[in-house]
Amino acid sequence: MTKPIVASVVILAVGAAVGWREQQQLAAVRQTHLQLLDAAAQLGITFDPAHPAVPLKQTKHERAGREAGVQLAAAEFIAFAQEMTAYKEAGGNQLDAGMQQRLMEFMDRMMVLNSAQFKALITEVAANQDLKDEIRQDLIGFCIMTLANEQPQAALVIFAESSALFTDARVGARVLATSLACWAKDDPLAALKWLRHDAGKYAALISEDTKLGMISGAAVQYPKFAFKLIAELDLKDSDHAIQGVVEAADTPPQRSATLAGLRSYLATVTDETARDAIASRAIHGLAFGSMRDGFESASQWLASAGLTPAELADFADGLTPLAKSPDTGRWVEWLGATLPPDLAEEKIHNFVSTWTLNDCQAAGKWLGSAADGPVRNAAIRAYAETVASYEPEVAAQWALTLPPGDERDATLKQIHASWPKSDPAAIEAAAAFAKEHGIE
Repeated sequence: MTKPIVASVVILAVGAAVGWREQQQLAAVRQTHLQLLDAAAQLGITFDPAHPAVPLKQTKHERAGREAGVQLAAAEFIAFAQEMTAYKEAGGNQLDAGMQQRLMEFMDRMMVLNSAQFKALITEVAANQDLKDEIRQDLIGFCIMTLANEQPQAALVIFAESSALFTDARVGARVLATSLACWAKDDPLAALKWLRHDAGKYAALISEDTKLGMISGAAVQYPKFAFKLIAELDLKDSDHAIQGVVEAADTPPQRSATLAGLRSYLATVTDETARDAIASRAIHGLAFGSMRDGFESASQWLASAGLTPAELADFADGLTPLAKSPDTGRWVEWLGATLPPDLAEEKIHNFVSTWTLNDCQAAGKWLGSAADGPVRNAAIRAYAETVASYEPEVAAQWALTLPPGDERDATLKQIHASWPKSDPAAIEAAAAFAKEHGIE
């Protein structure tokens, strides 16, 4: 069984222990986050850099030498927090490798505690008079959020019992948001019921982000219900909610379930313009996620997904060339083989233009080996028109490989229009090019 760890908890673990607040430089926080993730990888914790907001997953690494009822010593936990506080107060901004490792080991050990052990740990922390108030509530918040990953309902019970300790509303809000998001992942209906029943007690702590977290959590296993939550939770910004649902679809089966949920949700949107915009953004997200799987997996999913012509057009718009991907050229071919000719030409032009801007050499190499035909011709036009502003001679060479006719003439005119004219030599070269090809 995998053990999810919310990404914000990793950051909070550092922030809690050293008492960081929002005035800390964002760059330093991000750097520390990256260092923590590196340390986490050594413990079997993995993450997807394309989805930084998605919960991390801890793999089953060996626990053979650990007793099932392992206890996390409260005194050791508190001592470590005080050590990190002293480190920060002495001017330290980034944890060294040893501290990072110890922090991740604490997290790992805490993952095996049950709710009673967490409650005992929180009692010890709350009773310790040597801790500053802000450190105490951050440590308690960290404990509850760690428990929430495995037992969110128990975490909420402990939160209710400990809520008076959270004098900083930001900490209480993070704890509540994490617990509800984790609960929604396994039982979104129960999480929603709790929110309806208890929201009044914690109204000041429940924000738009809390609701978005619940929707993203529910989307992992219940995307159709996650879409229903968008209306149920009365969000001010539904775009972020839809994005969260789509980004949770990491596998072909999840994408199929998300697509079905999206279609059901769209049927409830009466405004046609809004409906089309929602569909477009969501399908774009599914396209990007599919590309990360690789062409073989994505094309198999597409063959069974039954996308409508409108959905296919949106999917094509959502395709984005990925750096260093060996599949990019295959997507160009897919566009040509799947879409109607006029639409395919437009989508190929947009896709190859972006590819050329991002990796001109890779796009040119693929063009050199592509089979003759409409797909290659559309790609050549896009490539030539994209490089014309800085490599007009190269663009012209490619354009002249097109069959004689209107398409080649239009491409040559576009190259001439984009030809650099920053100095006399360039102006002369552009004039000579125009004369040679009869461009007025």
